[in-house]
Amino acid sequence: MKKIIKDTLLLASLMILVVFGVSILWAGVTQEIALVCKLFGLAFIVVVANHGLDIIFLLPMRQSYILKYALVTCLVIAYGFVVGWFYPSNWWMAAIYTALVFIPAYFLDLVSVRRDVSYINRKIQERLGKLKHSETRGFYE
Repeated sequence: MKKIIKDTLLLASLMILVVFGVSILWAGVTQEIALVCKLFGLAFIVVVANHGLDIIFLLPMRQSYILKYALVTCLVIAYGFVVGWFYPSNWWMAAIYTALVFIPAYFLDLVSVRRDVSYINRKIQERLGKLKHSETRGFYE
């Protein structure tokens, strides 16, 4: 299921980029296209920052998510001011927008990580079982 969701999102992103690329060539940059391009830019910055945090810090999952949420919220606020999404009076909306995207995204990440850990543990147990079986068989033969 994880692969299906990932492939769907990648295909949808590619379709959006191609359609908007043709639209830019045909009609120029509209407000809608500019918004999507800004969102792709923000997504790139957030993904790079998240990977950087994963490389720099080895934190437990809960602490990692809290740190990432704080960083992403700050990035959204800064980026929002740069591209004109927020005014000084409504900067707090960045925390709401971030939470609306962050909570489902990191819930999916948490589920997939737990599934991967379970799979790896199961494979380790299977190999340990085979190893013990082969050691025992060879000793008594």
